[in-house]
Amino acid sequence: MNHIGATSPFAATIRYRLASAGTIFHPLSRGRSALATGLALLCCLTSAGCSGFFINPSVSSIYITPAAATIAVSNTVQLEATAIYSDGSSSPISGSEVGWSSSATTIATVTSPGGLVTGVATGTATITATYQGVMATATITVTPTNITTVTITTTQGNPAPQYTATISGAPATLQFYAYGNNSAAQDLTQAVSWSSSNTSVATISTGLSSGNGLATSVAKGTTNITATITNTTSGQLITSNTCVLTVQ
Repeated sequence: MNHIGATSPFAATIRYRLASAGTIFHPLSRGRSALATGLALLCCLTSAGCSGFFINPSVSSIYITPAAATIAVSNTVQLEATAIYSDGSSSPISGSEVGWSSSATTIATVTSPGGLVTGVATGTATITATYQGVMATATITVTPTNITTVTITTTQGNPAPQYTATISGAPATLQFYAYGNNSAAQDLTQAVSWSSSNTSVATISTGLSSGNGLATSVAKGTTNITATITNTTSGQLITSNTCVLTVQ
């Protein structure tokens, strides 16, 4: 094994560093080569030239803010991504290293790189960010501008509110539709958030890119079906009429 002696480059570096710090250095004898080696390692570890001794933390997960947003058609929202690392630290991530994609570009598009989402048509889209093989998602709901009323019904194309509905047997399905501002032209079925007050009687699909508003019976009984949406102009939450669904 070769030892680092007083005339080696490492020892010379040590002499220089100690001398520059105002410390009197006496040359190392051959009998002190172990000490020289230790000092050389210390010198190396404290210099920028030995970054290879340190392992960069890996990406554990990433998240998107906001995680959910509602925008009107033609409006935009800026998404930001943050990485959480294996050492517990976190930092914003951006630029070309972050890939962005939309599950439904007919509803919402997203720039990549960039993360700027634009509403295209009413509905819900899932936006995915990818960084070093790790992914995160955000839900974007696109609505018409200035929705003031929402009505729900089981009759497609009819914006009149419906207050009762029936499903025979379980499991069975029934499609609900939502309309804005009492207009059949403003179909919000894919944009509203659907809810069932008693999911042990019937569930209803919501928050999907498509297929929302589908009620599925579970057991006999009654449940209240409603739909909500945020007015993108005022920020007010608009709630539909309640339809009492009976499972026979």
